[in-house]
Amino acid sequence: MSVEDFDLITVRTESAGDAVVVHVSGELDLSTADVAEAELGQAVGSGAPAVIVDLHRVSFLGSTGLRVLLTARDRANDSGVDLRLVGDRRVVLRPLQVSGLMPAFQVHATVPDAIAALTV
Repeated sequence: MSVEDFDLITVRTESAGDAVVVHVSGELDLSTADVAEAELGQAVGSGAPAVIVDLHRVSFLGSTGLRVLLTARDRANDSGVDLRLVGDRRVVLRPLQVSGLMPAFQVHATVPDAIAALTV
């Protein structure tokens, strides 16, 4: 990955109660997948019972980005971690819908909505 690629994506992780929230901003595609995959892997392996992936500030979600999300979901399922996505914009929802992956994820409009759904 080149230095310029770090300008394309920012990934920040924070705790929110029992959950780990991974905030992704920018482009989630082939050139940035390694950054996102590493952070999501750490979040899933952190021991938290839930990981929320905040895609609200994603400006592009490519097919490799979808693979990154599927890999995180599979790792979470294998570890007994509840993984949820946050995103209510077309840039996130459309690729999930067109690819047929929408049913593979629990998608919420906001981080607080996702956190509230964890307690239900």
